Amino acid sequence: MNKVTLLTRIFPEGERVSEVVVEYDSEIDGSNLTPDSYAVEAKVGDTTVERTIKKVYANSSFDLVCSTNRGRFVIIELDHKEAVAKTLVFSSETFLSERPELIYTVTQKVAITTPEGETIAPFTLQNTDEKHLIVDDFQAFVYRDERSGVEVPYRFFAPRNVNPDKKYPLVVFLHGAGERGRDNFIQLVANKGAVVWAQPGHQALHPSFVLAPQCPRESSWTGVLSGGEPFEPNPELLALPHLIENLVSQHNIDSDRIYVTGLSMGGFGTWAITMESPHLFAGAIPVCGGGEVKKVDRIKHIPIWAFHAEDDPLVPVAFSRSLVRSLAERGGRAKYTEFLKDYLESQGWSAHSSWIPAYEDETVINWLFEQKRGQ
Repeated sequence: MNKVTLLTRIFPEGERVSEVVVEYDSEIDGSNLTPDSYAVEAKVGDTTVERTIKKVYANSSFDLVCSTNRGRFVIIELDHKEAVAKTLVFSSETFLSERPELIYTVTQKVAITTPEGETIAPFTLQNTDEKHLIVDDFQAFVYRDERSGVEVPYRFFAPRNVNPDKKYPLVVFLHGAGERGRDNFIQLVANKGAVVWAQPGHQALHPSFVLAPQCPRESSWTGVLSGGEPFEPNPELLALPHLIENLVSQHNIDSDRIYVTGLSMGGFGTWAITMESPHLFAGAIPVCGGGEVKKVDRIKHIPIWAFHAEDDPLVPVAFSRSLVRSLAERGGRAKYTEFLKDYLESQGWSAHSSWIPAYEDETVINWLFEQKRGQ
């Protein structure tokens, strides 16, 4: 029985359906396949939208590199820049992102042949499975903090071929407000904040563990003090140092190379967790966040690279400016990148999306892994 699987990847703007794979019972000769051999439609609400097919080829596996152009798997590459390729829907009412069921229909429009000359007649099928590139390499767990009783869903990535005689860094990623929940998935796919560290290229240079916890929808990483001042940590954030210590005891994690980064709500969380557990972290990258200026003395020894946009409409840039300024006045080790007004929107991104250029910058990635506690 033929089968259709959706492949998704995490692009700078988030998860998108980038390929559809048709798995046949017989080997396919792909030499005569063209984009016109198939049609792919995505159902969005009550509307069906046709996806643009860029390339079609046969393969012996789900591998996305065309080699012999023969095999039981036909890879249909789609235009990932299309709006319909997105998998998440953001609600301004709940301030949460949802991931509706992905319903795709694939039609083989023409008869195709096997290498033995057998003909496979046209057909129409719906997808029955999904594969999420890099995301599927993160294992799902739930941590229960015995001290507070708080439960924290989290995803955990381990580098391949771990040398038992070697220690590896750990990167902790704190998601934004839109990814709150208990599905233990959406915090990985809304942007590249978690998966960027697990990309094969970065793992080749900087093999590391990655931790991506999820905050419940009724909470946040930090609360708000009276008068609108941020940013007292909530129980979920306070449980994370215990979770990190637990992971260090179980895995080959270098306790001198534990890093934290986060965006928006997670940017607040990044400032807060370093201030609450300044002994734990060797470096931090808070993106469009904020924190308590009165606590910066606690973190002046931690290398920090903060990012914010001058015209961020959701989190005032003054939050990052005041923290970095206070750190500089106290001899802290802070770097700061501020994107000028209109820059992010000129790239096609929202003015709140400082994390896109931050996590796409190889200099930033390399800088973080250079940091070591006590150096």
